[in-house]
Order: sequence, then C-alpha cells, then structure tokens
Amino acid sequence: MMAAPVEDKTPVSGGDLQAAVQELDGWVISITKRFRFEKWSDITRFMQHLAETIAATNHHPDVILDTGSKSVIVIVTTHSERTVTRADLEFARRLNEFKPE
Repeated sequence: MMAAPVEDKTPVSGGDLQAAVQELDGWVISITKRFRFEKWSDITRFMQHLAETIAATNHHPDVILDTGSKSVIVIVTTHSERTVTRADLEFARRLNEFKPE
C-alpha cells in the first residue's frame, strides 16, 4: 500500500502569500463568508443591505445565493490588486452590521 503524500501545511501570510499568488496566473486572495438565514424575508432584507453597501462603497463582491441552505455567500477581494485590501475589510465590516428580524 502506498503512503499518502506528505502535505506542507506551513501557514503562508503577508508578503509571502502576496508574492506566491502573483506568480499563479489568474488566482487572487479573497475573504469569504456564508450568511445563513431562517426566513426568506431576512434574505430579501440582507440583499437590500448588500446592494446599499455596494452603492455606498463602490465595491463589488461576488455573491452566491444558495436557496437550498437559505444562505448567501459573499466573496470579497480587490480584483485590480489580486488581494484583500482595506476596502475589502471595510466592506465586510459593513455587511456584518446586518441583523435579521
């Protein structure tokens, strides 16, 4: 029986992470959150909050609506920089202000 390959699980952060991603064609660094809801009305309200946050910040995340789990997945990155910037963190902070009814 063949042994499983050993994975290098050394954390990569900061400048090392940025440099590594710059060498990987088409890849970017991002932050992701799944917002889960119990009621469809809360999803509707969240989507309105999301739209208002986009308008207020002029920042445009990728969004996935998962109807099966009643959740919205938001992926935030600054595409022009291929990494997470302070604008992304501010956007995430504003989204976290949403409170379901």
